Amino acid sequence: MLKDSSHNYGIVSILLHWLSAITIIFLFALGVYMTGLSYYDDWYHKGPSLHISLGILLFFATLLRLAWRKTNVTPQDLAPGKAANLAAKLIKIFLYLLIFIVAITGYFITTAEGQAAQVFNWFGLPATIELNADQVDLAGEIHEYAAWLIIIIATLHAGAALLHHFVFKDKTLKRMIFPNLKP
Repeated sequence: MLKDSSHNYGIVSILLHWLSAITIIFLFALGVYMTGLSYYDDWYHKGPSLHISLGILLFFATLLRLAWRKTNVTPQDLAPGKAANLAAKLIKIFLYLLIFIVAITGYFITTAEGQAAQVFNWFGLPATIELNADQVDLAGEIHEYAAWLIIIIATLHAGAALLHHFVFKDKTLKRMIFPNLKP
């Protein structure tokens, strides 16, 4: 089943979720790794290009994911109570917002000197504004703190999925893995 139903997520939603999660974790790890490299390290020059390319693709995948969510039925909530369901929705919105903040600040950092942000040399996103050194530093701080927030909140999100699976014993986690679960 490609599309979502009132009981389950479809293959498209599941793939977008897990590809985003894996990409976010990889981008975060690469970003942290790159901060410790010296100028003479091979990855000092290779890492940023990969980080930028994957970050831009994640931005577009997130736009696609939001469009997909808008055009599909949302599976019913399984959380035990309205407050928990509201908290889950707010966390998801906050995660999307943080992904956009990290992507946009990354774009501003990359294009600060007027050059396009390249995606694997397939295409480039042209620079829209040039930033001075203080603005680049501010964008870098926002980029870093928002990335840390994503990791912290995503860890809480994963913990909540495990709580649903092992304590509430509902299908919250299973339906994000298996598209054809019986209701």
